[in-house]
Amino acid sequence: MSKSSDARQDQSHNAKEAAEFQNQTIREFVEEKAGDNRTKGPVDGSTARLPDDQNRLISQHNLRK
Repeated sequence: MSKSSDARQDQSHNAKEAAEFQNQTIREFVEEKAGDNRTKGPVDGSTARLPDDQNRLISQHNLRK
């Protein structure tokens, strides 16, 4: 490899590392400052999605329209 190719790879690698570091820093800041202010509502994991059979029936009904 030529020197310019090595330099470009080094620049690319350094840029990726800098972006990863910045993303991690921002993520930690947001998690620390934002907290978890969600409240439990009537919908949870068990009620959030329709069963597959229900989805299939709805799709069939919509196709008939």
